[in-house]
Amino acid sequence: MTSPRLAPGESHPAVVEAAIEAAVAWMVKLQSGRATPEDHEACEHWRQERPEHAQAWATLSGFSQRLKNLPPSLARSALAATRELERERAPRRRALLKGVALLAGTAGIGLASSPDGGWKSLAASHRTGVGERRRVALADGSVLHLNTATALDVRVNAGERCVDLLAGEVLVECASGTDGTTAGPFVVRTAQGRIQADEGRFIVRQLAARTFVQALEGWVDVSPGNGQLASRRLAAGRQWEFDARGVGAVETADGGAGAWIDGVIVARDMPLAALAAELSRYRHGWLRCDAAVARLRISGVFPVDDLHRVVAAIQRTLPVRARTLTSWWVTLEAR
Repeated sequence: MTSPRLAPGESHPAVVEAAIEAAVAWMVKLQSGRATPEDHEACEHWRQERPEHAQAWATLSGFSQRLKNLPPSLARSALAATRELERERAPRRRALLKGVALLAGTAGIGLASSPDGGWKSLAASHRTGVGERRRVALADGSVLHLNTATALDVRVNAGERCVDLLAGEVLVECASGTDGTTAGPFVVRTAQGRIQADEGRFIVRQLAARTFVQALEGWVDVSPGNGQLASRRLAAGRQWEFDARGVGAVETADGGAGAWIDGVIVARDMPLAALAAELSRYRHGWLRCDAAVARLRISGVFPVDDLHRVVAAIQRTLPVRARTLTSWWVTLEAR
């Protein structure tokens, strides 16, 4: 591998871009498991050739170090995308490199700035990865359905039935707490409040600074904040998205909110941007929706595990095309 040959009078930004491309190529080669001692020596020689080379290598090495601090699922996705850079044309490599670096940077920020530092989720008693769903049966007869990218801690014993939802979404099938065989109400706690029920089925989703609750069967009592605010009782067919101060309107429930248990998203006159955001929860990388088509409405049943099929359906239904930079980066835009 040789250094990029620069044309006379080439501008400094072009030199930097060429250096970044070469740094990506060197890092992919050295991390491939097939690099020889001669390859490492040649890379060191390249790094010392120009200041831009050393700077590009330092930047990429910093990104590589941040990968080690990410949850394994994010790290694997970012590393896979980095390897794909070498197979793409130069303009695409530069765009992808920026995106991968953004993933590492924003994920690190998110972990550091969340209420518990983000790291508590990594040690949760039950977790799902991106795109994974799981059913957990509890000792009291209750059942938890964990949606994609969910982390929670469970305490079910003679004294309590409690779930701390740290991230993601859970559907609770609550065994009766009034028959004397269980320890009273089933409680789900989030960063914004406390949800409890004696029996029935309900959904709880932890959003960035809000909690979403939907009662499917029976009723749930919802207490925002630290118990200092008045609670609300939600009957079956009602939902509430609220913050720690209890701000948010109680609404008629979206009948498709729990369809993810069956591996689908049910859209009823849904903005395309909202559908793209929901689909993005189940995959690594980016599924973007251009502003020009974001407000188009769509209805249907869309499988969360088959993005290719969903994108094809969207293109048949709406005046939209999918621009695919890689399988990892898809943009929906006007046709």
